Amino acid sequence: MNLDVKIAYMDNLPVKGVFLPDLNTIFINSNLEEHQQEFVLKHELLHCIEHRHQAGLYTATQAERLKMEAEANTFMLKEILNEYSLKTGVDVQDINPVRFLEMQGLSLNLEPKLRKILKENI
Repeated sequence: MNLDVKIAYMDNLPVKGVFLPDLNTIFINSNLEEHQQEFVLKHELLHCIEHRHQAGLYTATQAERLKMEAEANTFMLKEILNEYSLKTGVDVQDINPVRFLEMQGLSLNLEPKLRKILKENI
């Protein structure tokens, strides 16, 4: 799949990142630390892949927006877990969700989602 999406880094972006389908561009806040920028890129890539033709739904209702954000967070977490496991050789079954999120600098609000992902991988 060739998305031909552009990635632009901007100072003082009011959000961590955003995918604008009309421009086919992911904008990432360049004031974030590099590893945070990578997480944001993974999150926004899911919006680019799955939600590019659903921009109206994203803004139509809070329920749809939350659903799309949850899907993007799930994609991001799975990608981070896979990279971590490949890089360290740690089996995902041995990962403590809270310690993992803290180590990655991610919000502990993601813990329930991460626990679900880890349970699915067992």
